[in-house]
Amino acid sequence: MYRKVFLTTVCAVLLGFGSSAQNTNEGKPIGLQNKSAKEIADYYRTHHARKPNAELMEKLRNDIPMGTVKQQKSGDYLEMPERFWFPGEFEEVQAILITWSYMHVDVAGKYWAFPINKDTAYWYDEDENIHVGRYTSYVDTYDEDSRYPIIFAQLADAIQQGGAQVWINVVKAADSTSIKNYMRSHGMPLTNYRFFINPNNSIWYRDCGPVAFYYGDQDSIAFLDFEYYTGRPADDIVPIGIGNKLNIPVYTSTVKYEGGNIILDGVGTLFTSDEVYAGNNVNYGQFYLEDGELKTATRQRLSIQEVNDSLAYLLGLDRIRALPRLRYDGGTGHIDLYAAMWDENNFVFTKYPPQMSNLTDYSISSRNVDTILSMSSFFGKKYRGRDIPLPKRDNATWYTSNADFNKYTRTYSNSTFVNDVIITPIFSDDQWGARGWDLEAVEHMRKVFPGYKIIPIDIRGFEDDQDLYTGFDGSGGAIHCITKQIPAENPIRILHAAIQDFADDAIYKGNFPIEATITNKSGIASATCFWRVKGNAAWQPLPLAAGADNAFSAVISRSATLAHDTIEYYISAVSNNGKTITKPMTAPNGFYSFYHGTAAVKEVVENIYDYLTGISQYIYNGETIELSNFYPNPADNFTKIVIVGADQETINIRINNMLGQTVYANSVLIDGSETVLQLNTSSFSAGTYIVSFVNDKGNTAAKKLVVER
Repeated sequence: MYRKVFLTTVCAVLLGFGSSAQNTNEGKPIGLQNKSAKEIADYYRTHHARKPNAELMEKLRNDIPMGTVKQQKSGDYLEMPERFWFPGEFEEVQAILITWSYMHVDVAGKYWAFPINKDTAYWYDEDENIHVGRYTSYVDTYDEDSRYPIIFAQLADAIQQGGAQVWINVVKAADSTSIKNYMRSHGMPLTNYRFFINPNNSIWYRDCGPVAFYYGDQDSIAFLDFEYYTGRPADDIVPIGIGNKLNIPVYTSTVKYEGGNIILDGVGTLFTSDEVYAGNNVNYGQFYLEDGELKTATRQRLSIQEVNDSLAYLLGLDRIRALPRLRYDGGTGHIDLYAAMWDENNFVFTKYPPQMSNLTDYSISSRNVDTILSMSSFFGKKYRGRDIPLPKRDNATWYTSNADFNKYTRTYSNSTFVNDVIITPIFSDDQWGARGWDLEAVEHMRKVFPGYKIIPIDIRGFEDDQDLYTGFDGSGGAIHCITKQIPAENPIRILHAAIQDFADDAIYKGNFPIEATITNKSGIASATCFWRVKGNAAWQPLPLAAGADNAFSAVISRSATLAHDTIEYYISAVSNNGKTITKPMTAPNGFYSFYHGTAAVKEVVENIYDYLTGISQYIYNGETIELSNFYPNPADNFTKIVIVGADQETINIRINNMLGQTVYANSVLIDGSETVLQLNTSSFSAGTYIVSFVNDKGNTAAKKLVVER
């Protein structure tokens, strides 16, 4: 019996939709009616793993002869435009490219098929004989067999909420109707979308999709197309198909490289893993058809220096930092499993908990983070890094071995920027999973990604007594891996050496320079720094003076005798053609901040695992009440806490300040499930409070809450 996963409106932060469909063949096409739910789950494990199944690929290379063509794609050398630049993923986007999950079978509906192009696929029969022929593709809108449909529906809807168009690649035109009907029936109608029609192997469009860039005096958009994994030739040509449809130039390279292993800071530095070298140290290429026969293209092995030279030219790089790859991340070795940037100065890293310090990837990721933070950015300052936690297992425990973690490969880092929205994977709902941990982690992400709206999507599958599982766990990827940014037209580029955290007055002497390089194809009409002292509502405008080489600058002047102050600020620019952009993009909800003064000292960044604890238990009379920590804590206008009780009962809540005075008293009825309580703290004075929870029997638990202004 399936345990279905339903996402309900437990709180305004986490919401989703489930399906009440039963496990039945009713309404399924004939090609899928003979497939059991177990077979479908196994198919997804194989077909939709982020990296093609290694055993299958080895078998294919033994079974398929090497072809005479050197490469399926044309050309060993391509000439990039004279003037081009690659934006960071955190820049403004016009669209996000995704596909939908598909099931491919031979025309008789007997065997799972692996498409080569829009007409032909290969498959193995029960005697392990390989066949090549026609196939049929079914877009997955069958909730009873997997949760992929609802996950992709939530993803498409979240992209729309980020103000971007969702580009959906489908196998045939009729599939667009099925997807639109599915989303409408689940309360998430498509309103800002475009469909493309190209053959499909799998769902990992971060890795196979186009790497978009700007070129020329008009900042026109072009695509760079790397060679994708052997075994997925249909996905490999998706950038060409979409580029041709949009009349966008496509620059096709024979370098093997996946988008999930690319972090670009937007100003000439690439962060990646050494997996790119291993991927290019092979002599076999993509599969292709020649006179109806399946063959493997030959290719030239590339040395490390040849890979570096190629990437430096193709991506317009000044620096390449190839870090040791993780070993237990689902097999990809991609950097997007633990690192992301929210501007050209700031990283966010997944930090492994101390309970996993004996695991291989704990040490590798820790060393890699230290390496990045030892480097200086484009502006000569050290990169700034902030941590987010690792997700837990459904029972709120940590992973005990390398193999154990490899079955999950969970991470919040594998999220996607959509303008002022971040879509992040989570691993719980109100009935199942480490809910308190997820809620605190999402709230913490709001701190390290300033001003962003966080939209979480539960990417797990569902399971039965046979451990049937059809979600993203163990596949080696999540939200970031199935999305690809398409940058905005007419970009305004703001490069800024932000002042953040502690600003030593011995260095600045009360004068804080705000400097930026700002460009647009039409020129910049005006640029302004908006700033305020923390706690003030109004922003003060400070015009930035234009200088040579698109430089803009001004100075925030403060008294050198202040004991302690925190300054918040952002930059806004208007182009001559009337476009406005801010830095950070989330301003004024998000902004840079720094503190200074005679009494100001550099703060030590806390270990996130010292205060992100998820659910804690209190035992009373043999029964258990569970409380998460408050989030956010410190709080400003509100905070939340998760309460789980053993039975239906009333919990009386009282908040006292440090003088013992009661500033809040109320009660909440709980029924044994999770209850999310939101407290309005907007009227509270800054300070520390003790929050007590007392049940009907008089048993008490307490939590500390800090309010900042």
